[in-house]
Amino acid sequence: RLARAGQPGAAPPPGAPKLPPTVLTPREVDVLVCVAGGATNAAVAGRLGVRPETVKGYLRSAMRKLGAHTRLEAVVAARRLGLLP
Repeated sequence: RLARAGQPGAAPPPGAPKLPPTVLTPREVDVLVCVAGGATNAAVAGRLGVRPETVKGYLRSAMRKLGAHTRLEAVVAARRLGLLP
């Protein structure tokens, strides 16, 4: 059971609170994909054709939704949830 618990789509343990699914916007996913590849905010901005401040906003929003405190935590959480390719 422990090995299956960390897999995407795994059933929560009995008695666990039911959490709503995490939904990221397509642009938040785009930003996280770039960040997962090691891109800086400036590089992400260049790839997506937006300003670095806009990238920060998307990243901040995604991190809040994922309960992450760092860029790395956001990428790991999104991968665990099956939100990143």
